[in-house]
Amino acid sequence: MLYILADVVWADAWARTGMGFGVVFTVLLVLVFVLIAFGVVSRLTGNKAPKVAKVAEQPAKAAALPVASASDADKAAVATALYLYFQNVHDEESNVVTIHHTPNSAWHHELNPHVLTH
Repeated sequence: MLYILADVVWADAWARTGMGFGVVFTVLLVLVFVLIAFGVVSRLTGNKAPKVAKVAEQPAKAAALPVASASDADKAAVATALYLYFQNVHDEESNVVTIHHTPNSAWHHELNPHVLTH
């Protein structure tokens, strides 16, 4: 089908364009008002994050925390991990991807009966 520029009803084209932009901006304005309403509601309900005291104000509490002791198995696991990390032990890889391709399988012949085999 060939459209000729002279056959276009420009009033309808501009009306549709205006309607499209109008719908998009209306939805965006509604979203802005919804987000503003959420902010107002959260401020009115008083759900505020608890205030955290500064670390300098709590030196006695920090010293009173119990120190967790590690078992021998935990210590051995950490020591082994550090040893392997510093020895740079890892699998050697060739960085080559190998793809084995079988040209024609039984399913290939079932799905493509018109293809000739070599």
